[in-house]
Amino acid sequence: MATSNISDTFRKAEETDIERIWQIIGQAKAQMQRLGSQQWDESYPAIEHIRQDIQDGNGYVICREDRVVAYGVISFDGEPVYKEIEGKWSNDLPYVIVHRLAIADEMKQQGMAKQFMLQAEEVSRKKGVYNFRVDTKYDNTYMLRLIDTLGFRYCGEVYYRNNSARKAFEKTIRPHSHPIGISGYTIREATLMDAVPIFEAIDKDREDLRIWLPFVDSLKSAVDEERFLQSVLAVPYEQRDPVYILEQGETICGLAGFHFSDAPNHRTEIGYWLLPAYRGKGIITHAVRYLCQWAVCKRNINRIQIRCAVENHPSNAIPKRLGFTLEGTERDGELLVSGEYVDTNVYSILKKEVESWNRKSN
Repeated sequence: MATSNISDTFRKAEETDIERIWQIIGQAKAQMQRLGSQQWDESYPAIEHIRQDIQDGNGYVICREDRVVAYGVISFDGEPVYKEIEGKWSNDLPYVIVHRLAIADEMKQQGMAKQFMLQAEEVSRKKGVYNFRVDTKYDNTYMLRLIDTLGFRYCGEVYYRNNSARKAFEKTIRPHSHPIGISGYTIREATLMDAVPIFEAIDKDREDLRIWLPFVDSLKSAVDEERFLQSVLAVPYEQRDPVYILEQGETICGLAGFHFSDAPNHRTEIGYWLLPAYRGKGIITHAVRYLCQWAVCKRNINRIQIRCAVENHPSNAIPKRLGFTLEGTERDGELLVSGEYVDTNVYSILKKEVESWNRKSN
């Protein structure tokens, strides 16, 4: 995976890199000694740690002109000492951590450490993990400065071998936004940090939304939305039913996402809602089209279903516009907050039909 500098390459470390990595580790230890930092010592990290990192698939390098110039560990295995933090993490969701980051002397002061951390974020995004945690000694001024630059938040102290205290930090990795085909509007996966703005958006138009969305009445605070997002994000990415935010700039317009997925049968369902101010622009149509293509390409989904209350004409217009097939009507398929049961139309589209969209556009 190429970085912003065309001559730099970011990749997993290999056994043949060990000698060069060990040189860089030695340079880093020598610098720490000169600066009086106790971040690392003679016994840590040892070359056995590097070998194990590579065997575990957690070691990564940046190469410039095929020469290794940076090394670090990117791990999703958790850090045991983080369970005993003197302070508090913001949540208990899975996280990525970077350890043993070292930069070759000739690459110091060139942004290489920041580049490595940003690449770690990319690795984490691909796994659907949006929590990033790190720790460092109080005297590691370079790392502390880097952590601050990258927007981490201080959470407390953790303790390693010899009862050594370190400052612990975390940040939320923002998922990438993707265009949906309407200028200024994008779609991205929601994170825990979105709980407050999502709640506020719903709360502002609660009376309108609750007509067709029974869940609105049970959403009484941002904590309720946070619990919902936490339940979604706690599921491993390959099995997760992602929730997506529709945005204009950084303003929430609505939500769309998957539910009731059935992996063995390669089927899923899409739901959506949009705030009144953004209706009539084709936003949901474009968003559902994006999600259908994502489901087919990334999850190998064969059948995508949408259910709409019969009288909710704007909602029914979405699957009709996209070429879904109306398969039938469920009698009393949904109970609204009014206490009334309403019939729901069931629409579906198949993988081969979604794939035909691209053939027609070409």
